[in-house]
Amino acid sequence: MAVDELHKAWAKLDQLERQERYLVERLSHIHKEIDAQKLEIDDLIKARPPAVNRLPTELLSQIFTLCIPDPKFPEKPLHQIVGVSRRWRDIVWNNPSFWTSIKVTPDQGEKGLKKQLERSHKTLLDIWFDDWHYYPIHVAHDKLYPLLDAIVPHANRWRSLIISNSMDPDLVESILTKISHLSVPFLREFTMDIWDNFEDLPYPDFLLPTRAPALQHLTLKSPFQLDNFVAPPTLKTLHMAFPETDNSYPVISMLTPVQSLTSLELDGESTGWPLKRNDLHFPLLEELTLRLSSSMPFLEAIVAPKLRYAWCQFSGSMEFNTIEGKFGDVYDLTLLFFDEVDDQSAESLCRAFPGVRQLHLSVDETSFFMAGIDEPGVLERRPPIDQWLNLETVTFIGLNCEWLIHWELDDDPIVKWLRGRQESGLSRLRVRLHHFRADETRLLPSTYCALLERYCDLEIFISPT
Repeated sequence: MAVDELHKAWAKLDQLERQERYLVERLSHIHKEIDAQKLEIDDLIKARPPAVNRLPTELLSQIFTLCIPDPKFPEKPLHQIVGVSRRWRDIVWNNPSFWTSIKVTPDQGEKGLKKQLERSHKTLLDIWFDDWHYYPIHVAHDKLYPLLDAIVPHANRWRSLIISNSMDPDLVESILTKISHLSVPFLREFTMDIWDNFEDLPYPDFLLPTRAPALQHLTLKSPFQLDNFVAPPTLKTLHMAFPETDNSYPVISMLTPVQSLTSLELDGESTGWPLKRNDLHFPLLEELTLRLSSSMPFLEAIVAPKLRYAWCQFSGSMEFNTIEGKFGDVYDLTLLFFDEVDDQSAESLCRAFPGVRQLHLSVDETSFFMAGIDEPGVLERRPPIDQWLNLETVTFIGLNCEWLIHWELDDDPIVKWLRGRQESGLSRLRVRLHHFRADETRLLPSTYCALLERYCDLEIFISPT
């Protein structure tokens, strides 16, 4: 009996050992298959393009567009993009939207400009004349004419035309003469901001409404002859400079046709303008900037129910009672005075803009926050600025150490005004000190800043030297 059981045990052991050898061989085979499969996967991964290159061309083009911070200056980011791969280069070269910003500069060769125009196909173009001031005038003329000949045939595709202040007057006249006869059906923006060394220029014919029916943004800060100017009815922004003239401009007839304006900036001589009270209606105007020799007549003439931002300079005798309450929705106001404002005028000006929340003011305009300030404590009469009960932020422009040395800390008008506000229970303001020169900040007394911070939330903006 014992012998039979022993034989069975040996047989079972032999069976198990055979199974073990089989399983070891099978496991070794599986390990080899695993290694082979890994190698195959690695080869497939290496042969497959990166995920970014599997994106459709249209999506890559959109991504490249987002890599260009300013569409007017695409050169640097595009140069980096085309250096990545042949596919990326082909996408950029074959997409017309990357070639619509046309820089007409002396360094732009005629051949390169024509190639860019060819790559832009039929898309709208942004034309910019710039960087000509480094070249002698005779050299610049020789370089300019071939470039003009290249872009003029594409005038029906111009979307914007900008002539920078780097242009010599002779070059500008050559450009305007060359393009004056053109029709520019898709032109939306024209900008020319050059004043020095110019005589009166004829108003360009290509800007007439019949030739530029889509014009929306117009900047004319050069001495054009404006006697026959009429603002196109399509305009949204208009920035104009008026030269001195023996005859006053018919501003009412010049501006009345344009009811779609959202931004208006007028600069220059306005003496003698034939303006009437509430005779100019701008139903959509939101921003108004007046750098005129006489701004009050224009403020009396306009009706702008949506006006929110105003920048106004004043000189000479100022009476603001005629516009009291007229601009109640203006919340951001910048004031510049060339003459001292008396208390009565300051108060009526504050009543003209009763809803101001943000004020920009030169530190020299102390009449707004000095009236009634003699001694510390609650003031018997608040300064005119304190009529603005919604006031949140005051930016003082021009504060520097030279201004500060005229005042002892306790006599500083800004400190006195803010302390008086606090002691009178008025709201705490955010005060911004702007136009410190960087080399003066170390001289700014820390005690002065600490004193201001008792009465306001102080912010200091550093301007470059």
